[in-house]
Amino acid sequence: MSKIDDILNRLSEGIKDITVLNINTVMGQLDIDENGKITLQASSNIDGMTSKIDLIDGDITTNISTNFYEKYPELVQFHQSREAKGGDIIEANMSALTSIVGALTGINKLLDSSGDS
Repeated sequence: MSKIDDILNRLSEGIKDITVLNINTVMGQLDIDENGKITLQASSNIDGMTSKIDLIDGDITTNISTNFYEKYPELVQFHQSREAKGGDIIEANMSALTSIVGALTGINKLLDSSGDS
């Protein structure tokens, strides 16, 4: 199997991951590790809002804590604006992926045909 075939197979296997957009707006105590990765402390009180947009079936699931909704209306609006842009983000990602797959498939066909001569 060529490297291009391997990439195409991996893209095919991971297609579900690129058709779902997760949006998270959360507040809590943060930890920063030695590599600079920021995570929420598991033991901290976490307030926020999460959304999952599924391009395939069109479902949008949003979860929000009561405290976050009542105390931070500006952050709720911010999250909602990101959610509204979610479809555009997924469409742009799918378009880019389609271009990449098309280019790789074309290169693979050229390589296969040059090996046949």
